[in-house]
Amino acid sequence: MTNQNSFQSWLDLCVLQDGKLNSDQPSQGGNDEVSLRLRQQARLHFKALSSSSPSEAAAKSTPPSSPSNSSTVAEDICKASSATPNGALALLLSSLGPAFSSSATSDAKVRALHCLMGALEGSKDLTHGVRQAVGRFMLELCRPESRENEEEGDDDMDEPLDYVDAENLTPEQVTEKLQAMEQSHEERKKSKKGSSSFAHDDVRDAAITGLNALLRSSLEIFPTQQSQSSQSSQKLSEAMGVVHQSMELRVELAKLGVRYRCQTDTSNASNDENGMWGDSGDGYETDNPDLNIEDGLSQLPRLKRSLCFTLLEGALDGLNEDELKWKDLQSQLQSQSSSSTQDAEEFATPPSLLRSMSAFVSLTSSCMHGETDPRCLLQIMRLLNKIQQIMLPLFASNNNVSSGGAYQMIIDTEDGGVAMFPGVEIFDAVAPYYPVQFTPPKNDPHGITREKLHDALMAVLCERGTFYKSHSIQENSDAYREEKESMIMLAARIFLERLEPPKSSDYDPPSGTEPDVEDKLDAVRDLSALLLLQSPSSEPQFSLNVTRVTPTFLSELSSAMARVHEEAVSSDANLLASAIRKFSSSLAHTLEPATSISSSDSNEINTTPLWEAYVVDVLRHLSPTLGSSPQGMHGRASTAYLASLAAEGGLMTLKKVLEGCYPRFLSVLSLLERNNESKEAGKADEFSSKEVSKQKNRDEEKMASAMRGIAALVSSCRVALQRWQGDNPGVQVHPHPLSLYISSTIQKIAFVLDEDGDDIGPLSMAAVGALESVLTSADLSGLGEEDLVSLEKSFSLISRVVLDEEGTVGDEWKAACARVLGAVIALGLCQKSEDDDALTNSGERMNALATSLLPEILASATSPPRDSSKFHVIRYDWIVLAGACANGSSQVSQKIVSELLSSMLAALGSNQTYEGAPAMALSYLIRCGGPDVGIAFHSLSPPGPTPFDIINEMSKPLQQGPEDNMDSERKMGRKQLQVGMSLLQLPVSRAKDEEVANDTIKRADSILPFLITAYECPSSVSSCGDLVQFVDQILPPLSEWDEVKLYVALPLLAAVLKSSNQVWRTLDSVALGALRSMITYLAQFSISSDHDAHSRSAAASCLFSVLFHSTQDDDCDGEVHLFHQLLEEVYLELTDAVTCLKKVNDTLTKRASSSLLHSSLSQVGDTFSFLGLLGSAAACKGGSFSQTADKITSFLIELACTGTSQFPFAAATMQLVTPTITGQKHPLLDPASHAYILPASAFGSMLSVQNGGPFWRQRMTHKTLPVLLKALQVQAKSQNPPALGTLAVVCHMLCCLPASLLGKSNIQQILPTMVAGLVYFSKNLNALAQSDMISSKPADVLSIILAALIKILTISPEDVTKFIGIIIPSLLLLCSSTESSETYIPKQLLVFQCLEIVATHPQARKSILREKDQVVAVLSAVVDHPSMIIRNAVVQVRNVWYTLA
Repeated sequence: MTNQNSFQSWLDLCVLQDGKLNSDQPSQGGNDEVSLRLRQQARLHFKALSSSSPSEAAAKSTPPSSPSNSSTVAEDICKASSATPNGALALLLSSLGPAFSSSATSDAKVRALHCLMGALEGSKDLTHGVRQAVGRFMLELCRPESRENEEEGDDDMDEPLDYVDAENLTPEQVTEKLQAMEQSHEERKKSKKGSSSFAHDDVRDAAITGLNALLRSSLEIFPTQQSQSSQSSQKLSEAMGVVHQSMELRVELAKLGVRYRCQTDTSNASNDENGMWGDSGDGYETDNPDLNIEDGLSQLPRLKRSLCFTLLEGALDGLNEDELKWKDLQSQLQSQSSSSTQDAEEFATPPSLLRSMSAFVSLTSSCMHGETDPRCLLQIMRLLNKIQQIMLPLFASNNNVSSGGAYQMIIDTEDGGVAMFPGVEIFDAVAPYYPVQFTPPKNDPHGITREKLHDALMAVLCERGTFYKSHSIQENSDAYREEKESMIMLAARIFLERLEPPKSSDYDPPSGTEPDVEDKLDAVRDLSALLLLQSPSSEPQFSLNVTRVTPTFLSELSSAMARVHEEAVSSDANLLASAIRKFSSSLAHTLEPATSISSSDSNEINTTPLWEAYVVDVLRHLSPTLGSSPQGMHGRASTAYLASLAAEGGLMTLKKVLEGCYPRFLSVLSLLERNNESKEAGKADEFSSKEVSKQKNRDEEKMASAMRGIAALVSSCRVALQRWQGDNPGVQVHPHPLSLYISSTIQKIAFVLDEDGDDIGPLSMAAVGALESVLTSADLSGLGEEDLVSLEKSFSLISRVVLDEEGTVGDEWKAACARVLGAVIALGLCQKSEDDDALTNSGERMNALATSLLPEILASATSPPRDSSKFHVIRYDWIVLAGACANGSSQVSQKIVSELLSSMLAALGSNQTYEGAPAMALSYLIRCGGPDVGIAFHSLSPPGPTPFDIINEMSKPLQQGPEDNMDSERKMGRKQLQVGMSLLQLPVSRAKDEEVANDTIKRADSILPFLITAYECPSSVSSCGDLVQFVDQILPPLSEWDEVKLYVALPLLAAVLKSSNQVWRTLDSVALGALRSMITYLAQFSISSDHDAHSRSAAASCLFSVLFHSTQDDDCDGEVHLFHQLLEEVYLELTDAVTCLKKVNDTLTKRASSSLLHSSLSQVGDTFSFLGLLGSAAACKGGSFSQTADKITSFLIELACTGTSQFPFAAATMQLVTPTITGQKHPLLDPASHAYILPASAFGSMLSVQNGGPFWRQRMTHKTLPVLLKALQVQAKSQNPPALGTLAVVCHMLCCLPASLLGKSNIQQILPTMVAGLVYFSKNLNALAQSDMISSKPADVLSIILAALIKILTISPEDVTKFIGIIIPSLLLLCSSTESSETYIPKQLLVFQCLEIVATHPQARKSILREKDQVVAVLSAVVDHPSMIIRNAVVQVRNVWYTLA
């Protein structure tokens, strides 16, 4: 079918009347099935034409000699064949002419426009002439419809009907008829006018949409008269001219389209005789009617405003595509052209295009005024940012070939006009919306948040994504810049005004201290987004915006930052102060000339004036205070601010700050000599001596502040040099920035320490802190003899302070001295290790000092505390070693750790009574000495001591002598542990062997808790394989000494396996295979009661880690089968344990031993706990293991609630002993009732596991809640207390599961059981005390009852409001118990916490006040409790209740 035939069929569909197509439906404005079908068919047809048409055909056509503009359009259309998209589009527009006639309906026009939309969307490229013709046609459809002639016709048509037959009517009836007729006529006119207006609006909207599709279409370069030259020899220049014409056409069509769509019938009726808006009245006339469209735009609904914004965005997208083509043509022309002058003329953007783009930006900016819908705001702000990204570079590139070169992109055109990028107008449009204050409505389907709006606004203010060349900023251009502000300058000023509102400003910050601080924090973040690089990329390496502000503004910004920082410090707004310091230092580093900021064209930008304005000016302003009153608030805040600049502001900033501040601090410390001279001169005069003392006290605070300032600057120097070396690897700064000041600093510090002696004050503390900073930051290789003597004297004094005695918590002086000694050891040993042959005199002296000091510190650190009653004293010798490891190299850590292990081996080998001190020191170093300590511990190898030597020594019998130990080591090797069948020894006496083994285990208990710390650090990965091999060789244990070795090794292996997931990624296949092979043995070891409880617990932990982390992708069924095998082991063990418990329970009437009953319950409980471990491992693994977890969970819940359940994956049914009637009434004293707690505890242990995904608890809750609720319904029918098993399950679920997972209704159903349990326990405290003879499980149930109550009172107090009158008396009974055992103290603390929370219950005020007197009386009686912890808690809770009113 030909194009003409197909277009005729489309026309027939367009002009079909609604009565013929679907007479029963009202008009849909063209948005019906026919419109959509036409659009789809047209899109497919023109897409096929675009893919098959030869694009060279249009490009080879020659332009006419000199036709007019209209003939050019005709020429483009004539040259285009109907087989091409351009010709077919022209033919389609001609064919659809009847659909746009004045007699056509609105639906026909809309359908025809949809047909054109599809054609435009399917067309790949359009020539400039075709786009111009189609665009002008669509523009006319965007205009409002004139109503004058239609209204006159309506009046003529209705006029013959305007009469009333007055025959047989009274005058009143005639009047009523006339009024009714007139009212009906007016309503008919309004209805016709409204429906017609709405229908025509659909046409205008469809025209806007079609125009948008036209503007987004690509340009086919078809050089006709629209090009800039008629010479056929300059095809590239002609093509560039066509591109410029296309860009200008897109802009103009978009502007006119929005303008016409915003016009109303009234404005169009005037025919623009007095401008766009007609005669608007005196004082309201518009000079440029093309721009002020806010009134018409505001009358449009949101969807229609959004169409206008989409049209503007479509023009931008098309403009961007034309720009890319123009750049491609430009590069081709550059390769052919030889004259740079000609290049500049050819490459300049035409002034007419610049003026059109400027008007386009102004029009778009005006659309922002008065907009309140957040969806439109977001759209228009993103549109403005896209304008900046696309148009700003065009103005900037043209500016490079123009005279002036100003940032504002003011271009002097050939005709004397001015083309300026209206950045100020964009700012004026968006500035009223800063800061964004928007709270989205609940359940907002659009997803617009304050963060999205703020991000879009910041993109405009920061010109995000806009890259164009910057120019060096000259100070003499400030006057011009102040007259013509840029977007960056204006945005920076509005941010600064938010940070520090001037007194004359109308900015209204949020009320209150915290909102004001948060507001200032937002301002700092916005300044960072504006001036700093947010996401580093390859090009550029900095934020260009920082080079587009003036030195004057940067000076003002720096002063404001210092002032706001001081205010934040004085008001303890630490977050704000830290944010300001971070921003200022980052900005200083960006501006620093040494960073050699370069733009994309590799031309260096001179930022020296900017850096000087930001850094030097504020330094000149703040530094005088440091020399006059550094102890004041202004001085302390200035010190912190300048120290941060020095630390992170770059090397040049560091040197400048040191030059401006350090001499001032030293001048303050010169008061030391003056005070000393005054003291010497006044020795003979008692009155003068008193004056000297007063003056010294006055000056001490000032000098202490100066000393702290020196410490801050020295530490800042260390940070700055580390950053420099990180950015410049292998480059050293010489000379050291502190080289000019270090000698004077050491002399001042030594004078203070020597002068004060034992008189410790703020100055001494500050001097020690400064000395630590000097040792860790400065280069001491060039110190003279006098400085070294002063240092050695100071170190001697400090070492005596640290080593003489132990201290208590809060002794900051000794802790500071310990840190200094740690720095001395680190510095001395590092110098020796770095270069043994090139040590200077000072280096040798420091190394000798550290070498002599370290053994003394180690001897002190590995010795037991002098006062054994003070076990938790502060060990300052440990602080020294931790500081040495943290500040020193890895060799320092290795040396110290090796010495500690040697001390541990010596203590173990000599059977000392206190072997734990070296292990305690090692544990402290692991936690506080930095990562090198753990790495050094696990990397030790023979012939020195190794961690395996410690394990081996801990496993040896106590009576074994040192000689035998040495023989064993020679036989086995240093790292190989003594394992294997050949090393088994038959005991002389089993009883004697067990006694020695128990003594060995007791000794290991003093070391293991501290040694485990070393195996919990990340570096323990390297020891995991050897530990696995060791445990694999002795499991299952065959002797008492295998038991001892497992007692030592299993906790260490468990610590390694659960330390991090990195362990399982680094283990080799051999170690993984060994772990899998140990699963059965670990399970049997964990279940059996023949082994030590601590070893069994460690084995269970290892088993859980192996089950959870071990995966075999090719044998998932095998792993599931492994779980089933373990369940079989559990079944056999559990059957035996339950049978034994039943037998013991049956013999209770025969006065069976309570210890036997306790042992039987423990064995059953341990088996249930192991079953819970298997269930939690399966639940955490998920997938095919979830069924195993479900079975285990259901089994435990059913046993706890009913006493009977089928064992997982077995046909057998497990049944607990049924409590007697008496036992049900008094469950605390009934052993059978205690047994029901055991599966509930196992279920609680499953819920408390933190591994696995987020959904397994939800699955477990879904499986268990029905069983629990059913059991509660059955038990609620009896008058007995709640069953202990069901009560335990309820409390475990309340404690371990989030409220959202349980659900509000389920919580309300299970809460009465918890409250009933609380009441029962509070009334039977004597029975609770007696129940401990059977088992400790009831006491554990009371603990979880109180824990669940605390959680409910905290997260949903309204659920227990009706129980408050019951809960408070029960809590009083529990807290007034006379039992003072240590096991009951934690429960009393929970009770007091409940009472404190209940006092603030918002919904039970009356009940609380009613119980106030009783609560206060009971608490007053408990104040004399023997435990200090209880007394403190009672006082706190009683004060809360006292204040209730």
